[in-house]
Amino acid sequence: MEKSREDEYVIRDGFKYLSAEAQADFVKKTVPGAFDTNKVKNRILDIQYGTLPEQKLDLYLPEGKDGPYPVLIHVHGGGWMFGSKTECFLEPLLEARRYGYAVISVDYRLFPAVQFPENLFDVKTAIRWTRANAERYNLDASKIGMIGDSAGGHLSLMAGFTSGHPEYAGAQYGWGEYSDEVQAVCDLFGPAVLDDFADTFFRESGVPRVQFADGMDMIALAFGQDKNLLKLISPVSYISASIPPTLILQGKMDGIVAYQNSTLLYERIVEVCGEGKAELLLYEDRVHEDPAFYENGALCKAVIPFFDRYLK
Repeated sequence: MEKSREDEYVIRDGFKYLSAEAQADFVKKTVPGAFDTNKVKNRILDIQYGTLPEQKLDLYLPEGKDGPYPVLIHVHGGGWMFGSKTECFLEPLLEARRYGYAVISVDYRLFPAVQFPENLFDVKTAIRWTRANAERYNLDASKIGMIGDSAGGHLSLMAGFTSGHPEYAGAQYGWGEYSDEVQAVCDLFGPAVLDDFADTFFRESGVPRVQFADGMDMIALAFGQDKNLLKLISPVSYISASIPPTLILQGKMDGIVAYQNSTLLYERIVEVCGEGKAELLLYEDRVHEDPAFYENGALCKAVIPFFDRYLK
């Protein structure tokens, strides 16, 4: 007999949580394995982009296309604590090379070895490296887009929204004479409103939550619970008329990053910038890192038309 939807969660402390069985199934379906870089012929691996040995990126170039190539810089998820440039959902994005894009996948330093904004410094340094080395690799320095999922979505938004903020540049890690500006940002279910604790959002929606250690959510584990600090590192705090065009994708059944992060981000961009600066694709039944975002070319079908408008 099939389980009912109610059998998939438990009620505790006033919230719905995925049951242990449902959570195990969720992890099985949504945690990425390591990407086999040997699948890609036109690649350059483990390029050091900053002054630190752990600041490495992989560059994947189009085949049979003329450059210079617009660039998509991919920032992996993993709660700011896990993942890497190859332990991530990279493979679906590499289809973008068929559309003439070069793809860069970035390693950034993780918590608890470092704390924010060091990981953002890494991403910004990778942007400056791309611009500084564009001629060498036949890249278009004027057409750089960011794309990241979950924690990588947060870092991609922060990178795009804080261009020109020297406190977030990390110039000490290299290429400080180059701009860290990007021309477009795609956020896949990244936290955008960190100071409005997830409790508020999940109480409002009733979406079953994923259970974390000690009853804390992903944001509290990585950053603590100081609301002033969380506001300071929230992308929504940096929205201005000068931010790049932004595409936001999320599922309403996301039990890790509440979907209101995306709706509030979108609404705030429209309020400040007017219609046209942001697009929101909100899916009724998708969870965090839902396979539906990636299967059968779905990712590029959703994001390439957006990037084409601003990078070609």
